[in-house]
Parts: sequence; structure tokens; C-alpha cells
Amino acid sequence: MAANHPRMAHFPREYQGRVFLSLVRGLRALRGETFTVLFPRQSGKNEVAASLVATVLAGNALTGGGLVCCAPTFSPQAGISIERLRRAFEWLGPALPGGARPRFDGAVVRVGEAWATFLSASAEAHVAGHTASLALIADEAQEIDEAWFERQFRPMAASTGACTVLFGTPWDGSSLLDRAVARNRRRDAEHEATGYAFIPLHHEVGWRTVAAESPVYGEYVRAERERLGARHPLFLTQYELVTAETAGRLFAAEDLAAMEGRYPAQRGPSPGGRYVAGLDFGGDGDQADATVLTIARVDGGCREVVGHRVYTGRAYAAVEREIAGEVAHWRIEKVCADATGLGGPICGHLEAILAPGVLERVVFTAASKSELGFALQAAVRRRGLSVYARDETPEARAFWRELAVCRMRLSGGGQMGWEAPPGRHDDYVASLALCLRAAESLSPPRVARGRSGWDG
Repeated sequence: MAANHPRMAHFPREYQGRVFLSLVRGLRALRGETFTVLFPRQSGKNEVAASLVATVLAGNALTGGGLVCCAPTFSPQAGISIERLRRAFEWLGPALPGGARPRFDGAVVRVGEAWATFLSASAEAHVAGHTASLALIADEAQEIDEAWFERQFRPMAASTGACTVLFGTPWDGSSLLDRAVARNRRRDAEHEATGYAFIPLHHEVGWRTVAAESPVYGEYVRAERERLGARHPLFLTQYELVTAETAGRLFAAEDLAAMEGRYPAQRGPSPGGRYVAGLDFGGDGDQADATVLTIARVDGGCREVVGHRVYTGRAYAAVEREIAGEVAHWRIEKVCADATGLGGPICGHLEAILAPGVLERVVFTAASKSELGFALQAAVRRRGLSVYARDETPEARAFWRELAVCRMRLSGGGQMGWEAPPGRHDDYVASLALCLRAAESLSPPRVARGRSGWDG
């Protein structure tokens, strides 16, 4: 990297400039090192990354060289990075050497003899053949597969001694970024910070630092903490910048205790109450795998589970009729049902006998199940979800047993998976998650109520 460089980009916040200057100094002084940068969400990390790329390109416009910049996907992530780079050049303005101006040509941006190539870090992308002589920069590095990065991207900088910079937020402790952060923290701790000579490899800005310069950001993060809960994986990783457990229970013991209400299970609706349900289908005639209907009362921001209806070892046709009867009996306004696999045709039969708009199909995919799991954790931890007091019914015992043993795991891309341990079931958990989905999607109260919940 050339010794001379244009003036520093103008950042709206001091902490951005501090990290930027340290990275510029590190790229010049060190060879082959990996730098890590953790910022909380929506706090200006991408502005720093774009300014770093612009500065490296401008500083090498006369001597030449290449950067490789990657993101988990090209569209939209790498594309967004290119647009941010365009704005970063506007900040640099007349400081570009020799009147050079950036030229944007698809995935390649050139300034004089220097260039930056933007690539997808997806395992499906073809990235071989590129060389990073100036730097290798990865955005949202916690979402990039470590083995793929080491095999496909690291060699791009190996022959040139170029440094690598990984930007992102923590995840589960085992990601590419998490491992590099742990190594850098150990390395930095072992070195004496003796004035200018010490160049840290790890750079981290906490949300409280951001809030000190932007009070409105602090208000936003505190609201997220209230909404999700201070121990929610998303809040821990995206704002507190600490890794979440790679595997563990979906619900902590204290969450289960707080979820238990002080009211008994109910057999019918209360006057004026609004009711929703979640429906998870078991195997047709399967004595072990249950079809579970979870019924909840919605009262403002509170969701109170008031009962379960469970069907095992019975033909779907009979179960469909009984579910329709329960919808009518409880005056249920919204049912979210698992439409995965055989659930699709069953949902079709139910839609034919329920009033239009009552049933909402939910197909379980990795993304939808992650969304349901995070929403369920958030509702429990903000104490917005309760369940009738434990009793000795088989339904209650099975419900609490399933919630106590259900496991979660965090995966790449910021997703959560959850499932029962081997040999167990999660029918009640899935039904509860769908019930919460129905409550969240419930429309505002109607002035006048027409027919009840089914068209029988």
C-alpha cells in the first residue's frame, strides 16, 4: 500500500474515524495480518468499510494493485457495498490524485491503476483466479462459511502478503469472524500498548459508545432490549457484541417459570375475548405424533394460552371436523397452521369449511422456523406470553415437558434452528409458535362481528 493517501473521509461520529485511522495504519505497517471489526447494527460499520476501500484505491491510484471485497451474497449485499463506495468517493472529492476519478464497471471499481473487485462469498459462486495485492475485505463475515473462505479467498492474498479485514457482528462462537476475533483479542492482550507502536488487530465499538454520540440510537437499542429481552440471541450478538450459545435449550428454566400463568385452563371463551390458535399436524393414525391445536386469548399486548386440543391415532377427516367445531366454539378469528408436506392438503380441506381469512398457511422452512423461534423467545422474555397453570392433564404434562427439552441451535446467516431431542417430539412447541404468529397477525377489533369462525 502506498505511503501517501488522500485526506480522511468525513465521518459523522468520532468512533468511526478512530477505527478507520487505525485500520489504515495497520494495513500499511503490517503484512499478512487479519484485522477484525465489530460494530453493533446500524451504527456506521459499512461507512467505515467503504471509506477504507476508497482510501486504499485512491492511495494506490498511481502505483496500482487490487482489492478483493466479498459479502455473503452479491445481490443485494455486495451491490449495496458498491453503492456505499460511490458515496465514499464523494467524501474524498478533490483529494483523488492526478485528477483520477472512480470508474464503476459492474463488479469492478477502478481508480487510476488500482481496482477493487466485489465478489459473492456464497459456496455456489465462482471466485477463483482473483488476486488481492492491496487487501482482502469481507463484510458480514459471520455469515461466510469458514472452510470456503479459507479455501477460496485466503489464497488470493497469500502470495502478496496483503492483509485481511473482517467486518461484522458476533454469532455463535464458531463462525469465521468469531474465531478470528478470539485470536485477535488474545494477541492484543499479550502486547503492551506502548504508544504509537502498538497496532491492534481487533477493533470493537459497543452500542453504549454509539449512544453517547447519538442519543436517538441509544433509545432505539434500549427499545430493542425491551422488545427482545436482554438475553435474546439477536440482542446479544447484534448489540452487546457477544456470542450466543451454539446449542442449548430454546427456553431457560426461569423463562418457563415466568411463562406459567395463575389462571386455569378454560373450556370455552370469555365474553368479549378475542381468540387465536396454532395448529401443528401429526401423522395420520400415528399414536406418538400428535396433532395439536393451541388456543390463546389476545388482550392488547398479552397472549394467554387457555387450552390445548390434542388428536392422536385418528384419521385426518375426523380431526378436521373437530377442529372446525373448536374454531366455531371459541369464535377463533385466526388460525395459523403448518402447511408443510401433508399439511398442505389438510389446510385446503379446512379452508373449505372455515370462514374466509380465518386460516393462514405457514410452510416450515429454515427461514420461517427461525423467525418463529426468535419471535417465540422474544415474547416469552418480554413476559408477553403466558400459559394456563400446570395441572395433571396429559396435555399440560406433555406441553411443559416438550418446552423444557426443546433444543435450539444457531447457524450461518443469522438463523436459529429448533427441534426436539432424538426420540422426542416438538408438536406442542410448533403449535405454540404458530399460535403466537396468529396473535401477531390478528387484525384490529372490528366494530361489528358477523358470523362465527366457520362456514359449516
